[in-house]
Amino acid sequence: MALISFILQATLLSPVFLSAVTIILVLERLLPVDPKQPTFSVGFLQDSVWLVLALAFTGSAVAVYSEGLKKLFETHLNFLTVKNMEHLPEAARMGLSVLLSDFLAWFQHWLKHKVPWFWQFHAVHHSQRQMNLFTDLRFHYMEYLISRPIVLLPLLIFQIDTVHIIGFGLVSTWQTRFYHASIRINLGFLRFIFVTPQSHRVHHSIEDKHRDRNFGVMFSFWDRLFGTQHPDAQVYPRTGIEDPSFPLEQRGGLPRALVTAVKQMVYPFRVIGGLHGR
Repeated sequence: MALISFILQATLLSPVFLSAVTIILVLERLLPVDPKQPTFSVGFLQDSVWLVLALAFTGSAVAVYSEGLKKLFETHLNFLTVKNMEHLPEAARMGLSVLLSDFLAWFQHWLKHKVPWFWQFHAVHHSQRQMNLFTDLRFHYMEYLISRPIVLLPLLIFQIDTVHIIGFGLVSTWQTRFYHASIRINLGFLRFIFVTPQSHRVHHSIEDKHRDRNFGVMFSFWDRLFGTQHPDAQVYPRTGIEDPSFPLEQRGGLPRALVTAVKQMVYPFRVIGGLHGR
């Protein structure tokens, strides 16, 4: 428990974390999608619980899982290492690995929407009706089993230094928090390159006409290339899922939010069990 407490304090009180959170919260007030949505909404509280769970438990589990994947790669898949790329500058190898990682991230995101069992776990993430910067942390732990190998493999193939991997992860983390926030902005011409708060809100839309659109994780050009980009860059739809049985968060403070997080974690197994029993 002492280690968990240390990790939480070191992360949540770091200057980078506090500064980035402050900037995004200010942008939500200056450019709100819904001016009536409070900054510290019920949804924000619920996703904050997911943040703590991710830092305290999932983070350590993912680290162990990642180390296991690395050892598996070194033992059985080392032949995949692109050794003839070693003469390239580190920046070039990093660029190639980022592109490959992001394409594979796009692909695994697409799979989560197309494979019914995968979707039930991913639906937990899509259930948020009050989008905020911590919505990206409403992420069922089973999804890590699917996505982590896809993210890690290109970095191992191109032998990217750990320092660069950490740097890339930091940039990617805050970009995803930025575009999950409730900010009315599409970034102008940059939207043709990067995923934006507007484009990702369309991805989270509760409306059928927006279904299975905008799967991009960092870059938006994969969706444009494969025809899954929604053409309207001005619309800001309502978000969530249409399942009335989903244990959506309610007012009641932290204790209820903790109980709700557990119910949301159990939800996919309950749905899959029901589907299997038919």
